[in-house]
Amino acid sequence: MITRRDVLSQAVDACMKELYSYAYPRIEWDDFLLENKIYNANKKEDPAPFEFYYLPKEIMKDICDSYIFAYQIDSQQELLNTISILKDYCENPIVDKHISEYTDENGDYHPGHRGYDHPDNLEKEIYKYLNSNFTGAEFENAEILQDKFFEFLDMAGNFYKWNADLNSFNMSIYLGASPNTSKEEVIENWKKYRNKDIEIDDEQIKKEYYGDDELD
Repeated sequence: MITRRDVLSQAVDACMKELYSYAYPRIEWDDFLLENKIYNANKKEDPAPFEFYYLPKEIMKDICDSYIFAYQIDSQQELLNTISILKDYCENPIVDKHISEYTDENGDYHPGHRGYDHPDNLEKEIYKYLNSNFTGAEFENAEILQDKFFEFLDMAGNFYKWNADLNSFNMSIYLGASPNTSKEEVIENWKKYRNKDIEIDDEQIKKEYYGDDELD
């Protein structure tokens, strides 16, 4: 049975693989894993392999954010999104409604199908309930009660900020073997430890990731 930990591990692995697909100098993911394995086995004094591969910070963030969204890792943001949906639904409710088959006045047959209905919103329902259950009292400001309910939803969104999945993902990526975001350090490492001069073109890396259209 797959667990949440398994899902997060898949997200980290897939994200790392994509990060290195844009990192420079170019290296295949399997080759990087082998390089990392050899480094850990030999315990060299040289910098770890990820210190030799560069990726602009904004690209790294974009890629990581896409995995956080796709794998629903940010539980705090998911809660806030749910609250927003609930509030919108309370103001603009919609329900399924089955439309029975019928024959119109022209004799044309219309099969049964799924339709929709729009019941009264929460404010109107509160108003109707109060005035029908508390005889002799007029409750003109049902909106106040609806706003109070929305206020409690917002309070819940602000309170539940424990986000273990997001913290675990970020630590695995940003504190793990992700590419170095300092171009100067990568260039220096290649020169000092591998006796090789390299050049890095930020614009070319961004062009490959974003495409020409998004850079214009």
